[in-house]
Amino acid sequence: MNDTVVPTGAIGPRFCLAEAMVISRPQSAVSQKVGFCGALGAVLSFAGAYVAGGDTFVQWLSLMLGAALPMWWLEFRGVAASVAALDRKQVLLGVATIAVLQSVILTLQMELGGRAGGAVAQVLPVLLGGGSVLLMLAMFRPELLGETLPATGRAALSLLRGRSMANDERLALLGWGVKCFFLPLMLAWSWNWIAGLEYQPTSVGLIYFYTIGIALLYAVDTAFGLIGYLSTAKCIGGEIRSVDSTISGWLSALVCYPPLSALVVDTWLIARNMNHWRDWFESSGFVSGLWAGCILLLTGVYTWSTVAFGPRFSNLTHRGIITHGPYRWSKHPAYISKNLSWWLISVPFLSTSGAWPALFSCLAMLAINAIYWVRARTEERHLSQDPVYRQYSSWVRRYGLIAKIRLNVD
Repeated sequence: MNDTVVPTGAIGPRFCLAEAMVISRPQSAVSQKVGFCGALGAVLSFAGAYVAGGDTFVQWLSLMLGAALPMWWLEFRGVAASVAALDRKQVLLGVATIAVLQSVILTLQMELGGRAGGAVAQVLPVLLGGGSVLLMLAMFRPELLGETLPATGRAALSLLRGRSMANDERLALLGWGVKCFFLPLMLAWSWNWIAGLEYQPTSVGLIYFYTIGIALLYAVDTAFGLIGYLSTAKCIGGEIRSVDSTISGWLSALVCYPPLSALVVDTWLIARNMNHWRDWFESSGFVSGLWAGCILLLTGVYTWSTVAFGPRFSNLTHRGIITHGPYRWSKHPAYISKNLSWWLISVPFLSTSGAWPALFSCLAMLAINAIYWVRARTEERHLSQDPVYRQYSSWVRRYGLIAKIRLNVD
């Protein structure tokens, strides 16, 4: 339900029409119920598999299906009565283009992406299986694959012939580029978070609940990310409406992920990883509990920010404006909570070697924060092409968390 706020000054018989105007929070493209049911299904399905003694694959699959199926059911809008005939050659060329693009990206991630990027190697069989299914459908039932594959094929032809791409061709090629880059990472990372539960502390205590909590929150986050990149069908309203086509938009996003993250962000994070809050506070029960609780809270907000998208989460794309959940408070709750949690995890302002190492660590962390600031600005620039986002942005500017803090301070 939209929040409608009438200005305080608009009281009494003499207020002017401008004062009586209201600013409404636009309706969210995905309802709160969708993300809530997906998260609840994920938790219950995973818990059932865990209690039943299922292995890592069963636990991971239960988490994925428990999240995806309720959301797909709630978002299903029906299938078009008639499907236009597709050019089989264009579809096959589209599949070939995607295969080449995916191969190049995977090679770069595995060779240059460090440990985080190298994780995609373990999901290669799954990617090969998915690619084989895509190829078979392209050969025998291309009408089931939608319009983006032939558009990608036409985009490849346009590039080879030195022609400008049509809008639908550019959108399809960029959309598949986004999926080829992020989908393998989300697949590998969601698997690793579940697999890592086996190696968590066995003794029940603060650190046990902290590490288990962090692992589960990030498992849900990456699971929803994976579902988002898989759920671009029109029948569930997940189609990609636009993709950021600017260099600054892509660079600020990709630098946060392998392989670029290993070359840039992880280099700065070396200073962060040399310090950890547990080294400073674990011996103090109260401070340790408070610190761990704050980190879990911030990570929870970060995961909630992903869950709020339902099956539509995706970097660099516009698939509908989300205005509920933590997005009622801020346009970028995920970035804010993630960056704040990093400050608490790495405590860069503390050092046993003196003030200068602490200052260097703080500057390194601020540099990472700056990357996310640029990323947020490029996302706003892209989404502001939609009048719904402009209305939402105006609403948050006036009634978001920062606006309320300023009002209380004043």
